[in-house]
Amino acid sequence: MKDYPLVLIHGYPFDHTMWFSTVASLGAHAKVIAPDLPGFGKTPLSPEEPSLDVMADFIAQVLAENNAPKAVVAGMSMGGYVALAFAERHPEKLAALALVSSQAGADTPETRKARKEMIEKIRAKGVSAALQALLPKMFARAEPKNPDLKTYPEKAAEQAGVAGLCWAVEAMAKRPDRTALIRTLLHPVLVVHGTLDKIIPFAKARELAESCINPIFVEVTGAGHATPLEGPDQVASGLARLMNKCRQEQALS
Repeated sequence: MKDYPLVLIHGYPFDHTMWFSTVASLGAHAKVIAPDLPGFGKTPLSPEEPSLDVMADFIAQVLAENNAPKAVVAGMSMGGYVALAFAERHPEKLAALALVSSQAGADTPETRKARKEMIEKIRAKGVSAALQALLPKMFARAEPKNPDLKTYPEKAAEQAGVAGLCWAVEAMAKRPDRTALIRTLLHPVLVVHGTLDKIIPFAKARELAESCINPIFVEVTGAGHATPLEGPDQVASGLARLMNKCRQEQALS
């Protein structure tokens, strides 16, 4: 039986380093691939028009480079949007799906307008505008107990720069509603969410899990939006359950 790798897709405005504690907690449970999305970390910005589909195709390319025909694909927040786009565009490469602090719906008109305004602010005031808008809502507490947690988004945002951040915000604003897709997936689907998430309400995540055919739901008590940083052990435990379920179903097939 082939053991599929676990692909971890970071959120906005992070890079792959946001998964360090989760990967450490997973230990040898899975072969992990944690890339930087286009425009983040050491991955150059895509010359194409902003789209999550471009990011999803990039993940497919990463799998090809790792000689992995299939993978368990997990994404946090924006990374979850990318994972859903991957599931839609490359279904033959998906073994299981995990949405961490994420959702399947598209932006509301109000949210789309706010993203457009954010792009204008970032272009006018720089990376600090993005961080000032996000950091107070990223964690369960405006000032997290461990102040080092804030360095992950700060450093990643600085490295992405104005161009990388604006590209990603526009891509998120343009994404379609993929609620129908997730309701039809037969693969195991893990939904992990913090009970104190200020960006995507916890109740919305529970509804998402209940809409899935083959769900695992993990609530991270006391965590906000940045669950891989605030509750890495719980996130890792959920991912381990997903990997085990995937192995069990593979053995039966």
